[in-house]
Amino acid sequence: MKSKRRHELKTNELADWLGRQIVRVKPHGRLLGYVAAALAAFLFLFVVLPAIRGEHSEDTGAMVAFNLARASGGTEPLHEFLSVYPEAVPAPTARLMLADRLLYEVASGVAPVEGEDEEARRARLLAEARGLYARVAEAGGTQEPMARTGLALVAIQEGDLDGGRAVLEEVCEKWPRSVAVVRAKAHLEAIAGYEPVVFSQEPIEEAAEPQESAPESIEHPESTEPGE
Repeated sequence: MKSKRRHELKTNELADWLGRQIVRVKPHGRLLGYVAAALAAFLFLFVVLPAIRGEHSEDTGAMVAFNLARASGGTEPLHEFLSVYPEAVPAPTARLMLADRLLYEVASGVAPVEGEDEEARRARLLAEARGLYARVAEAGGTQEPMARTGLALVAIQEGDLDGGRAVLEEVCEKWPRSVAVVRAKAHLEAIAGYEPVVFSQEPIEEAAEPQESAPESIEHPESTEPGE
């Protein structure tokens, strides 16, 4: 028997077998359809839907926590939010907001803390703000201009006036339509006429004490009595 003929016979046998299986299952087609539909519903309800709900609930929880931290005053609520949701969608905005609050605390006068020197606390707050701004700036995106502006303000607070001015000018040139430009231009105008105070090394002379002068005599006119 030729190989071609054997192949045709095997193909016919396979076709006949598949035909018999289809005929055998056909009366139960509706039942099998119900079973398949029930299985799909089971998978959706107990596997897919919980996963979707888990993702949405996490996002919703992060947004609720962020809004509460934003509405609260001070820095601790934002610190707590970032410790719980460091990679959430609003995390970059929270970092910018926290850095702004730290910078404002430095600019308005560092509150004394027991066990920490005022200058050391000021340096620590500026370092933390710089780290937050830098992380947002390195990530790029629409919030980079605002982060760069914050880095410039940190530099100015640290005494690097020229470096801060250069970054502010770069923000205005590179992102002319950004919201950060308004802030950058305002600070450029504020430091435009600033000149550092030059302190003399000469000792301050003590003021001479004023000399006491003798009181001037007051001449009274001679009184004239009537009849004189």
